[in-house]
Amino acid sequence: MKLLRKLRTLFRKEKLDAEMAEEMRHHVELQMELNRKAGIDPDEARYAALRQFGNVASVQEQAREGRGWVWLEHSIKDFRLAVRQLAKFPGFSVVTVLTLALGIGASTAIYSVVHALLVTPLRYHEAGQIVQLRSRQKEGEISDVAPATFGDLYAGNAAFAALAAQYYYYVNLTGTDTPSLLTSADVTADFFRLFAVAPLRGRTWSAEDLRPGAPPVVVLGHSLWRSQFDGRDSIIGQQIMLDETAFTVIGVMPESFKDPAGVGQLWRPMRPGVDDFTNRSSRYWTIFGRLRTGVTLERANVELASFSQQLVQAHPRNYEGWSVEAVDLRSQLVGDYRTGLLVVLGAVGCVMLITCANVTGLSLVRAAARRKELAIRMALGSSRGRLVGLILTENLLLALLGGGGGVLLGGWGLGALLASLPDGWLPRAEEVSLNLPVLGASLALTLLSGLASGLAPGLTASRVNANDAIKDGTRGSAGPSAARLRATLIVVEIALALVLLTGTGLLGRSFLGLLQRKPGVDTGRLLSLTVSLSAKRYDTAYKRWAFFSHAETEVAAVPGVEAAGFSQTPPFRWGIPVGFVPVRAEGAANATNLPEAYSDAVSVDYFRAVGCPLRAGRLFTPADDTKSPAVVILSQAAARVYFGAENPLGRFITSGEQTRFEVVGVVGDVRRAGLASDIPLQVYRPLAQHPPPFGTLMVHTALPPATLAKSVEAALWRVDASTPVSDVATMDTYVNRSVMQPRFYLVLFGLFAVFALLLAGIGLYGLVAYSVAQRTCEFGIRTALGASPLDVLVPVMREGAKLVGFGLVLGLAGSFATAQLLQNMVYETSLHDPAVFLVVPLVLAVVTAVACYLPARRATKIDPLVALRAE
Repeated sequence: MKLLRKLRTLFRKEKLDAEMAEEMRHHVELQMELNRKAGIDPDEARYAALRQFGNVASVQEQAREGRGWVWLEHSIKDFRLAVRQLAKFPGFSVVTVLTLALGIGASTAIYSVVHALLVTPLRYHEAGQIVQLRSRQKEGEISDVAPATFGDLYAGNAAFAALAAQYYYYVNLTGTDTPSLLTSADVTADFFRLFAVAPLRGRTWSAEDLRPGAPPVVVLGHSLWRSQFDGRDSIIGQQIMLDETAFTVIGVMPESFKDPAGVGQLWRPMRPGVDDFTNRSSRYWTIFGRLRTGVTLERANVELASFSQQLVQAHPRNYEGWSVEAVDLRSQLVGDYRTGLLVVLGAVGCVMLITCANVTGLSLVRAAARRKELAIRMALGSSRGRLVGLILTENLLLALLGGGGGVLLGGWGLGALLASLPDGWLPRAEEVSLNLPVLGASLALTLLSGLASGLAPGLTASRVNANDAIKDGTRGSAGPSAARLRATLIVVEIALALVLLTGTGLLGRSFLGLLQRKPGVDTGRLLSLTVSLSAKRYDTAYKRWAFFSHAETEVAAVPGVEAAGFSQTPPFRWGIPVGFVPVRAEGAANATNLPEAYSDAVSVDYFRAVGCPLRAGRLFTPADDTKSPAVVILSQAAARVYFGAENPLGRFITSGEQTRFEVVGVVGDVRRAGLASDIPLQVYRPLAQHPPPFGTLMVHTALPPATLAKSVEAALWRVDASTPVSDVATMDTYVNRSVMQPRFYLVLFGLFAVFALLLAGIGLYGLVAYSVAQRTCEFGIRTALGASPLDVLVPVMREGAKLVGFGLVLGLAGSFATAQLLQNMVYETSLHDPAVFLVVPLVLAVVTAVACYLPARRATKIDPLVALRAE
């Protein structure tokens, strides 16, 4: 009775932790020994004692239920016990928390990007009603819209409440401490009305500002207002010098407003009669529309299809094979990032599943080690629900700790990810952050992880048999159901790891293939600089050409410069698409369905500077000036498309203008849109015949290009000190930026795949090691009976090999099925590349074989005496 009162007192004080459970078990066993000497059956004695304790617990539970506090008391008690348990086993706790933190951190960082780009609405009023209009060719080529097309749309349409157009233009800001090259978004009248945005200061333009001959006005972007004018309110009404022309500042836009592409730093109004509204051959205007109330995107496209047919009938030469379509603005801005980001999100989801599987496996082992404690708790009156709740509480606590660490890791990883990307490369990058929706998603993922990793161990542990659990010599065994569950989890981990590794292999093969593509120019020693000329001082073609010619001469004289040449548009950055058509022998243009070509004006030494080889005919000479016939040089792709197998030299092309251009040469192709793009058509015109108000200087050097940047800038300023020089970078920089997207996906997939491989290897190692520990006695007896180390090693390796085999089979099936998701992310590589699907499973098999071998090798070194003594 004294012993019973002591146990009741311990139970009543609610100090039943693992140590107390062991003490109770000791006292129960002592009572059993006394009963055995008295001739009472041991099992009956054990259960009689436990029933006594259970009755005491039942009375206490009923008393608490009468007060209505049982749930709260249980929760507090479970939480306290969970804290003590986790503190008692720091190794298990730290490993679990770190595993969850890495998985949740990766998920948080990636979801932050996905949420900003694909979920968060654009920062415009009723952004869902705003669309972008674009031209589409039957062959699939997509471009912007010609100015005259916008005029036809604006004249009459039933689908849009407002239409606006914009195009970007370089302008020089002078009158400040340092001349600056700015990007102006020249827009039509309804631009700000379409986006329903009011200025932060001042106003936008009125009808009076839009008439031809009206004084020039400008609206500043918020960042330009802050950086160049110190955010002064007094700037409203003042004049600033743009291209040496005085523009009156009439407004400043709020910080939250940017043009959809986020490029424009200021806005100027386009005016009929001043800007070209009649051009039908060049598709370079970006058109936005706001749908009328009740008009869907599908209905708008039906009307645009009818409109396109009218254009074809009225102007077949310019519109044959082309149509105008409307697309959701956010979809247009995100473009091909949507598929890639969703695939990356799926990859991080696989990592999270592997993480939960690993933590579940650890929890199963931990629950098996506590079988005796849990058995006594059940015998003392705890229900299965209480035991499941206890283990769930521990796992939720671990998940919350891991989730907190994951948010910190996610914030750090997100910052590192964004810092590694070039400015302007990722659309809406300024909106990517760990905001409340992202943190809410992380919390939900944390709770789901805790529940997913704790439910199975809790249910398994709650099925404990009290009789078996407290027998002498019985090890903490999880039982066959828990063993099967752990094995299943390992198979799933291996399969998911193989899917990620296969995706990484395909992306890696594709990326290596991209790097082997020839850009078409010698990028190794090439420096690129952009200059913009004042429209007022360089108001004639002769003055602009004089500047370019003089600047070339000055730069070519800089020590270390081997060649220098100007182009109107810089390769690997942007270009001007123009529709050219060949002229037949009788003189009529052949209006076939042809893709647009990049039109570029280049100087005489340009091809030598960039290393673009001559394939046929001749290059430009100083004689190709305004007094000579209009001539062009075609790229190989353009010559092939325009003239097929015929000799293009001496033939003519036209762009819808009255001028016909004679083809005098053919040069190599340049992947000017990037290594990941197809080879475009290219038409070069002599810079002397078509000198633009801005240009990009390409400098081929004998020294590292970056070391000559200051010297080249100084040479340009010797020609004109007021001309801004910007975008100074090596051509390798732009070429590498053109493959930034596939590199981005490859790095992320690679990190996730390595993490998945590591977790799968650790999980398999833990499973085999646990199996070896459970079979220590068996291996000791085998060794004592003369079994060789190989006889012990093979069964253990066979057990792991079965799991690996099942995982590889499932993983290969999943890899074949999911490879189609990478279709838009893989270049010049088969989605079922044999090398990838052979090498990757082999690598995974080797890693998992090592994970099996290490604990199996330890089994061969078991000392029989030590093993039997431990039993």
